[in-house]
Amino acid sequence: MSRTARSPVILWCAISCWLSATAFSAEPAIVVAPGVFDLEQTEGLGLQAAGGEHGYLYVAADHKYKFCHHPQLVVFRGSLFATWSNGRVDEDAVGQRILISSSPDGVRWGTPQWLTGERHEICVAAGLHVFDDTLIAFFTVTGGTNFHPETALFAIRSRDGKEWSKRQLITKGFFIEGPRALHDGRLLLAGEQVDPDRETGRMRVLISDDPSGLGPWAEVQIEPQMAKTFGYTEPALLLTGPGKATLLLRNYSGTLYASTSNDNGSSWSVPEQTNYPDSTARIAAGTLPSGMSYLINNASATQFDRGNLVLGLSQDGVTFDRALLLRGEPTKVRYPGKHKLAGWQYPHAVSWRRHLYIAYSVNKEDVAITRIPLKRLR
Repeated sequence: MSRTARSPVILWCAISCWLSATAFSAEPAIVVAPGVFDLEQTEGLGLQAAGGEHGYLYVAADHKYKFCHHPQLVVFRGSLFATWSNGRVDEDAVGQRILISSSPDGVRWGTPQWLTGERHEICVAAGLHVFDDTLIAFFTVTGGTNFHPETALFAIRSRDGKEWSKRQLITKGFFIEGPRALHDGRLLLAGEQVDPDRETGRMRVLISDDPSGLGPWAEVQIEPQMAKTFGYTEPALLLTGPGKATLLLRNYSGTLYASTSNDNGSSWSVPEQTNYPDSTARIAAGTLPSGMSYLINNASATQFDRGNLVLGLSQDGVTFDRALLLRGEPTKVRYPGKHKLAGWQYPHAVSWRRHLYIAYSVNKEDVAITRIPLKRLR
């Protein structure tokens, strides 16, 4: 075949990709309304405090492991469950394990228990998923570094949250969040490409029509125009209508990027920059029982500034015209270690019993939780 000749398959793919790209709206995926944030006020961003009750699931101490991160929440059998990564001092170092705790009321929490992880491994909490009467815990096991070719996602299962199955390999990649529901039972799994695929790509996005999250996954493509804009992308899912979804993406620009899908996750637009401020950290997003969308992040244009944890609210999942300050008190790292940063960070949220629960790490040492009455967010 000559260099200029094109096979029918390649030509069809080029036409298909062009049609897919033109099918997406030119409107922004999300937008923050003018005046919501005062970025010149580094303490509090000019926001009203959300209030609510604050508590701790784990507090680092001299006699305990001193690294905590990647908290996750889910409701199972009438209780609220939480898992998180737990290491000796440094982030993602050998011996890092996963802990689990549960609460019957969202206030009283049990003593954290070892869930999984061996002394020679590096385990990263990657979310909880409930299917029928089974609780499924996902976790990433790295190959020594997070983007090592052998880094992969695993899962274990339990009928009671106490006794767990042997681990099951799910897919390659680095993940810090488990499956999220799209529409009609379809699941989405979003994380990071690992080497050698990371040389040209960043986010790794998969879909499955197996509601357990344990069946086969199919990869879908999201192609960022400038890969160097993205390090960890840590995609957060926001549902905006039947078959419509938005993935919010961490990056180095000072504001979130976003990619949209109009076909229930089968294809995604080229990620585009939004005007929603973000300090380069994990984002949490979702829908409240009222139908209102929420976005929780460190809303600062200063890279790695995690001093303010902010809850943004939107009636339509597109325009965020209201925001509340979840936590903004000054914090300080007590046990210095690799990659540790002060602040309230890496949130995960779930609605339960007329409250919104938000779990987050503090200085990458402690795990805290805030619960806010849903009526306060109306």
